[in-house]
Amino acid sequence: YGALSARENLAYFGRMYGLKGERLGQRVTACLEAVGLANQADQPVGIFSGGMKRRANLAAAIVHEPRLLLLDEPTVGVDAQSRALIMDLLAGMKQGGTTMVYTTHYMEEAAALCDTVAIMDAGRLIAEGSPANLLERYPEAASLGELFLQLTGKTLRD
Repeated sequence: YGALSARENLAYFGRMYGLKGERLGQRVTACLEAVGLANQADQPVGIFSGGMKRRANLAAAIVHEPRLLLLDEPTVGVDAQSRALIMDLLAGMKQGGTTMVYTTHYMEEAAALCDTVAIMDAGRLIAEGSPANLLERYPEAASLGELFLQLTGKTLRD
């Protein structure tokens, strides 16, 4: 919520997830630090840059330490530094046992984070497997990005 500070937003969402008291405060502080917003914690989110807003969104999503995290294009439109921070945070969460469903058009992100990739086109599943397995099955593609374009085509779809 743009009129609320980052801290107020996280406290609000934390309470929605059932956190309260000292635990809520600890999680809000930890998440602000994790997404690099501790110094801007008391500023309204409405004045944040796009990358800062994305990081605040991610903090709100993880404040309750979910075991399952659904992510829809979490790095779209962010600066390189925010993208690196988000990717590092998600990689650490994955290592810590968090399961993620990650939708992206950035195939290098899928290759870095995902154990299983599903390539979809027009609502249809057209390929599925580990990144390595997919590249093994389609040796003419040097990367997941190339494979995606090979399977879905390079024609623009306006």
